[in-house]
Amino acid sequence: MNTTFLIKTDKTLKTKAQRLAREMGLPLSTLVNNYLKNFIVERQATFVAPMPNKKTIKAIEEARRDYKAGKNISGPFTASEFINHLKSL
Repeated sequence: MNTTFLIKTDKTLKTKAQRLAREMGLPLSTLVNNYLKNFIVERQATFVAPMPNKKTIKAIEEARRDYKAGKNISGPFTASEFINHLKSL
């Protein structure tokens, strides 16, 4: 017996997924059902971290340069020291 499964997702994500599934000759529901079956059998969920965009990559590189130069570094802190540090900013 089939049932309807209503989920909320980003409209662009759904559209892109439907388009790709169609290109592969599959309905999106087949892909979702396959994921759910694997989730049950494997008892695990797989998440892939998205690739950072150019702005984020630039910020990471800048932070690495600062760290190597000993610049813009605070800590290490205990939890209470960290909270006090944040309050002092």
